[in-house]
Amino acid sequence: MAEGLFERNLEAMRNFQPHLAPRFDGAVQPYSRVVGNAAEGNLNIDLGHSMLYDGDAVSFTAKQVDAYQSVRYQRILQGWPGEPEDHDRVAERLVRAGVGYLHGRDVMGRDHKVDPDGGYLIVFGLGLGLHLEPLIDRLDVRSVIVVEQFDEFVFHAMHQVELAPLFEKIHRRNGLLNFVIHDTPEVIANFLFYMMRQDSFGLIDGSYIYDHYPSFVLAEAKKRFLDRLPLLSSNPGFFEDEQVMIRNYIGNVTSHDALVYADKPRVVKRTPVIVCGSGPSIDDGAEFVRKHKDDAVVISCGTGLGALLGHGIYPDYHVEIENTPGPVEIIQSLSEKYDLSRIGLIASNTVRPEMAACFGKRMLFFRDSVCSSKLFGQRFGEIYYAAPTVANTAARIALGMGFRDLYLVGVDLGSRDAAAHHGRHSVYVADEGFLATHPEHLNATKYTISAPGNFGGTVKTNHSFLYASVSFSGLIARYKDAEVRNLSDGIRIPGAIPCLPQAAVLEGDISRKSRELERLRGEFDAAERREMAPPQKLAILAEALDQFYLSFESILKSAEAESLDLRQLYDSFKGLLEDSSAPDVDICIQRMHVGTMMVCFTFLYRAYRRMDEAERAPFFEFFRDTLLDLLGEMRQSSAALAADLHSKAAAAAAA
Repeated sequence: MAEGLFERNLEAMRNFQPHLAPRFDGAVQPYSRVVGNAAEGNLNIDLGHSMLYDGDAVSFTAKQVDAYQSVRYQRILQGWPGEPEDHDRVAERLVRAGVGYLHGRDVMGRDHKVDPDGGYLIVFGLGLGLHLEPLIDRLDVRSVIVVEQFDEFVFHAMHQVELAPLFEKIHRRNGLLNFVIHDTPEVIANFLFYMMRQDSFGLIDGSYIYDHYPSFVLAEAKKRFLDRLPLLSSNPGFFEDEQVMIRNYIGNVTSHDALVYADKPRVVKRTPVIVCGSGPSIDDGAEFVRKHKDDAVVISCGTGLGALLGHGIYPDYHVEIENTPGPVEIIQSLSEKYDLSRIGLIASNTVRPEMAACFGKRMLFFRDSVCSSKLFGQRFGEIYYAAPTVANTAARIALGMGFRDLYLVGVDLGSRDAAAHHGRHSVYVADEGFLATHPEHLNATKYTISAPGNFGGTVKTNHSFLYASVSFSGLIARYKDAEVRNLSDGIRIPGAIPCLPQAAVLEGDISRKSRELERLRGEFDAAERREMAPPQKLAILAEALDQFYLSFESILKSAEAESLDLRQLYDSFKGLLEDSSAPDVDICIQRMHVGTMMVCFTFLYRAYRRMDEAERAPFFEFFRDTLLDLLGEMRQSSAALAADLHSKAAAAAAA
């Protein structure tokens, strides 16, 4: 071991992984110990009952790295792009045109070796870390994530290998070298998922996976991570949806009086909360809700409101996040049969303004990562971990309000019988014509994959609901002092405690519920309409949008088709789309465009790297011309939107 090596590595940790450095900046007492040394050919880790490496660490690692090949599951290959969904959005139009181009030239689907570079190298197992440098030198990857279950192995590696040059080498590639140190497979898989979503998710295709030593924890973490792979490239928000959300935001804050929910320190509340979805198990779970509705806070989620009302149960609060027409029509129909003024609405301020008008009490919040929140939400803050489903939202808001005892009923996120996809009083079942007239809701009824069930066995689900369970598990891990019991007969939610409705014991009383709800009403923030949408910001938005499109067009036009550097182009895209240090108006514009632009780039990236060299330049020229035409349409649409919103905000400010 070189003198001062550990201290240099600790300093490198402080510089590049500051959240991990304190774990090793003090007394570490490992159960295992490093034995031997590299010079004598007997370096190893003595686990007490055996050695970690077969033979010695140096020769074992050298042979392992030399033998490493890109076989199934050792490389993430997403394949040729497929046909897009049947939408008329910008992203689908570009992909549809591109797929037509590839088919017309008999390129699509050709069995061509994919370029050897990749966005990531994911290493399961650090051990003594001798494999990191040769892997980083051998593989043309941008970022590296090292997963290790034992703190002491990281401690040992910090005494054996120089980490600073590795951090710096990856940094020069515009990437990150990250360490994930945990002993729970679900937590590891979630860390990997969120890290890759936040960094270079547009470069996932071609990434590498490397297994260093056998471990049940690491193998299970790898399996769960691979289960999440289809979700990694899911779109963070289409241009057209973002336009709808900022339009809805202006409509909500200029049309209705509403309180604002924001995260802030709150007194913990002891009243239990029952979160009700519209999954098929809501029919069996309704009796549990009815039994405890007077001594627990009952929250309905989306179409779960109709399911509860159909069972004769009024919730205390109803939660919505969707901005499509369907939810408004559902609520308006229910308002004709039931007195919704008895129910408090908690909703994203991006839902349709007609939704809020149906309820007597309205509490709105700033949904995370959408363009309107980036432009107007600085005072109140964005609410994270509240997506993708309205059940995620309800649980997140309940925990944020200070409740710590949650029961999930009808939050199935799938079904044991794919044909019985929702409860019988849900609009999906009760209204036979609903799905025919609202095709945007069909995906909530299509279950194409399987997942472990909450009460054992397997349950049919889809990728959106699987993503919801991942988000749920991250939320539960965040609120460590909370207990979430899942009474739903759907997919397993990691971190939630499975509990049959007939066996659930809920401790509460009606007087405490009344007191805590009264306290809660005083914890929402008031805001005047004129301060929620200042017209001057929208005037600045119009000017900044024009500059954004000029910059994007410049990037595309300056790219050399004959010598295209995809990573450089990706960095140029990211510079315009993911600059967190930019002013709020520019971040708003970034969020409006990032999903659509990254879908376009990912299409290019996946197809380009599977083509013969001679086909690449003409394909990029086609891609560029098509995207430039679409950018022209987006510029006109955005200018009209900004002008309309400014007019409405100015009228509200003058009223």
